[in-house]
Amino acid sequence: MTRAVALLRGINVGPTTKVPMAVLRSLFLASGATDVVTLLNSGNVVFSGTVDAQAIETRIREQTGVTTRVLIVPADRFRRITEAFPFDVSLNPDESKLTVAFMSSVPTDVDVPPELAPEIIAFGAEAVYQSLPDGISKTKLKPSFWKQLPPETTVRNLRTVKKLLALLDDPA
Repeated sequence: MTRAVALLRGINVGPTTKVPMAVLRSLFLASGATDVVTLLNSGNVVFSGTVDAQAIETRIREQTGVTTRVLIVPADRFRRITEAFPFDVSLNPDESKLTVAFMSSVPTDVDVPPELAPEIIAFGAEAVYQSLPDGISKTKLKPSFWKQLPPETTVRNLRTVKKLLALLDDPA
């Protein structure tokens, strides 16, 4: 059966965006998914089967009042994105400071600020990657940069990405 990762944007980041993971799991199960596992409390769902992202968005809004975007990434694409990570992890071994921005498609006409050092940003074929030696909270990329990307764009650190990949491989 097809495995996939659902990445929800902007849930559980403030008092008005609370979506309990038990509710999220039940919504995926009610949508026909099986082997549903959530990771952390930040909108990561690994599952088997086929789920419609817009239908899940609607159910989340109806059940919790939270409006979110859901990006469903099939296992093979998730694996390719992870394997394409362009930075040498040994140069920045803190995987919480290395990120992957997932989106439906990577635009080619994005304006990147010229002065980002020591940050590094790389545009891959299927994702945008970032090295943030000073941490994500001190990024030099302003919200206006992120608004150039598709609205479902959501970022995960490399540690979380690797945990999701392990869950894809082991549906226990």
